[in-house]
Amino acid sequence: MKKYLGIVLTSCLTVSLLAACSSHGNTPSESPKGNDQASAPSTSSSPVTLKFASWSINEAATKDALQQMADTYMSLHKNVKIEFIGIPFGNIKDQTFVMASSGDAPDIIQTFTASFPTYAASDIVEPLDDLLGKDYVNDLLPSYKDDYTYNGKLMGIPWAASPYVLYWNKDLFKKAGLEQKPPKTIDEMLDIARKISKLKTDSGESIYGLGEPTDKLPINGMIFLKTLYSFGGSILDTNGKVNVNTPETISAFKYYQTLISENLSPQAAKLKDLRNLFAIGRLGMYADGYYGKAVFRSLSGKGEAFDSTWEAALMPAGKSGKSVSIGEAHGLVITKDSKNKQEAVNFIKFLTDKDMMLLYHQKSDVVSARKSVSTLPEFNNTPFDKALNQQMNAINALPKNNQGLEQSYLDMADSILKVTIAKETPEKIAADLDAKLKQTLK
Repeated sequence: MKKYLGIVLTSCLTVSLLAACSSHGNTPSESPKGNDQASAPSTSSSPVTLKFASWSINEAATKDALQQMADTYMSLHKNVKIEFIGIPFGNIKDQTFVMASSGDAPDIIQTFTASFPTYAASDIVEPLDDLLGKDYVNDLLPSYKDDYTYNGKLMGIPWAASPYVLYWNKDLFKKAGLEQKPPKTIDEMLDIARKISKLKTDSGESIYGLGEPTDKLPINGMIFLKTLYSFGGSILDTNGKVNVNTPETISAFKYYQTLISENLSPQAAKLKDLRNLFAIGRLGMYADGYYGKAVFRSLSGKGEAFDSTWEAALMPAGKSGKSVSIGEAHGLVITKDSKNKQEAVNFIKFLTDKDMMLLYHQKSDVVSARKSVSTLPEFNNTPFDKALNQQMNAINALPKNNQGLEQSYLDMADSILKVTIAKETPEKIAADLDAKLKQTLK
C-alpha cells in the first residue's frame, strides 16, 4: 500500500500521456497452446465479473470492436461478465493507481508503451510468465515482449501494436504543385513542408506543411526518439550509458527549431491536434501509428471517402540514408489485487487470438504482437497494411524499461519546448538533457 501511495503522488504530478514496438522479420509459428481453452465455451458455473479499465471503449474508432469482442467472449462463457470502466487516455494511469490504492483495482488495465514502466516499477501489477504459460510467451514478437518486460519478468501483454509511418495529404500536395509521391529524405520533407505551408484554406486559415508533437507530454518525448534515430543519434551509447550531448542530438533539436521558426508546424502541439488538422485538410504530413486512419474517418466527417485523400509511407531517411522509425504497443496488465487472475488471462488470450485480432484489424488496422498472427495474409492485404509492415522492418528499439523511463520521456519533451518556444540553443539543451537523463536513467 505504501508503494501504491508513492506512485499515486508521483503519477498525479506527471503530465498525462496523449494517445497513441517493433518487429524485425519474425516468422510465423504454430498457434500456441492455450487459446483453445479461452475460445471454447466455458463449463464453469461460478459467476465471475472482470473489471476492465480501458480508454479504447470510450473512443469512436475502437469502441464497437472492443465491445463486440467482449460480447463474443461472454456468449462463450455464460458465467463471465466483462464490465468496462471507460477512462480517458490522459487520465487512465492516475485514476487506476488511485483505484488500486483504495482497494478497488480493476482486474485488467489497458496501458501504453510510454506509461507502462511506471506500472511495472510499482507493486500494482502481476507478473505474467507463469499465468500465460511458456508457449504463449514464446509466441510474442521479441521486441514487443521486451517493451512489456521489467527486470526480466513479463509484466504486461502487448496487444495492439504499430510502427510510426508518415501520413501525407495528396490533395495538399496537388494544390502546392507537388508530385504525387511522398518524400524520401528529411531534407526533401522539409522542402515539401515549406511549399505546403504557403497555402491557405478557403477561409484564409493557415495550413501547416509538417506536424511534430511538441507539447510537454511523455509520449512526445518517446516520439522524439524517431527523429533522434533518423539523425543517427540515441540516448544510450554502445556501452548502454546515457550520452545525448552529441552532434546528432543537436541536429535533431535544430530540426524542431526549423519547424517552429518557419511556421511549418503548430507550436506546442499534441498528437491529437495534428490528427485533427490532418483530418480537416490543414496539415500536409505527420507521423503516427495505425490509429490515424480510423480517426481521420471520424473527424473529417467524410467516413471512408476521406481515405482517398491520403496515403501512408515509410519515414523519410535521415543521416544513415535509410528509413528509421519507432514502434509502440497498447498493452494489457493484470492487477495483483485481482481475484480472477486466471479468467483475466483467458480473456486476454481470447482478445489476442487470430479471430479477435483480425476483427480488430479490420475495424481499426491494429497489428498483432504475436508471431503466429502478425504475418498471416489477412493482416497484409491493403496498401496501408503493407506500409505498416514495411516500416516494421525499419524500426529502432525503444530503451529498455526502467523506473525512470517515463520521466526521461517527459524530460525530452520539455527539451523540445525549450528549443522551440523558449528559443534556447540546441547545444545548451543537449547538455542539460544529458545531465537530467544520467540521473533519471541511472
